[in-house]
Amino acid sequence: MKRLLTLLGVSCFYFFADAGPTHNTCGDEISLIRHHYSISYGDTIEAGVALEHEISTTWSVSPASGVNKASGSGKTTGDLIFSQPGKYQITFQIPAHGDHPAKTETALVEVSNVKMIFDTQKISFSRPLTTGDASGVIMTVPVEVKTYDSKPFDYTTREVQTTGVGRVSSRLKDGRAMLKEGQNLLPFELSGSISQRGNIQFRVYDDKGEAVFFNYSITN
Repeated sequence: MKRLLTLLGVSCFYFFADAGPTHNTCGDEISLIRHHYSISYGDTIEAGVALEHEISTTWSVSPASGVNKASGSGKTTGDLIFSQPGKYQITFQIPAHGDHPAKTETALVEVSNVKMIFDTQKISFSRPLTTGDASGVIMTVPVEVKTYDSKPFDYTTREVQTTGVGRVSSRLKDGRAMLKEGQNLLPFELSGSISQRGNIQFRVYDDKGEAVFFNYSITN
């Protein structure tokens, strides 16, 4: 999965003295586009710094093992693929420019040893959701699990409120599940009620706390 962020420009103001050179009057606004990444092993990111002018910026990744390239030049890294779990730092070396001294900017990349892929097209309910009481309905969410070490892991998540036409919450049945490599079924118990026809939006979270959203249409 690739996460690509659009570069932002920074603006500076200049003034002209009657008989002197042009001076830069703004502060040094060069900074990272993003300071923290939370991804799974095998995922791809592109990190960078936001700058307006061409500056000979270099970057390096530490530790160097577990990533497809450990250093380079330019204001973005291009595609970085993290094949091993762990914590990494991407450090940008920004040279002196104008009135500003050289500086470094560092981003943190946390790489999980688990990858969870939810199949929202195959979510099922123990009975059809209709207007009225939804308490006790079991929502089953298929998820494919891949782990770096091929070992099971203990999955927990908080109770989640829906949005849309219902006041419904979902919580993981029994509060936790031991997920193995391959296909798994996650049971969530619903509580609350649905007031009218329309769409209700559910969401589930992976091990890193990132949400996947899906809609269900209430037709009766």
